[in-house]
Amino acid sequence: MDPVLLGQRIRQARERIGLAQEEFAARISKDQRAISEYEHGKRRIAVTDLPLIAQVLDVPIMYFFEDIASPHDLDNELLVQFHEIENSKQQRAAIELLRVFAQAVK
Repeated sequence: MDPVLLGQRIRQARERIGLAQEEFAARISKDQRAISEYEHGKRRIAVTDLPLIAQVLDVPIMYFFEDIASPHDLDNELLVQFHEIENSKQQRAAIELLRVFAQAVK
């Protein structure tokens, strides 16, 4: 992934929730300079850091890959989110919502 684009997405998500670079850095155990370099695409982000970054920024990991995700990636993300629903009744409701949505956008 393009580090500049990834950095822009991180900055947008960080600003959306009102986190300063310093506070964000503390939450992911980095320094403010690293965050600045991430956001400007000057430093690459380890793939192992993305889950924590996504959690702190309150975004799904797929947020970072929206424009480059394959259909297989999207399927996997859907399953991950579906399995976060622990109650089978709520899972069935989620499936029905998807059916209704799919029909509405045809």
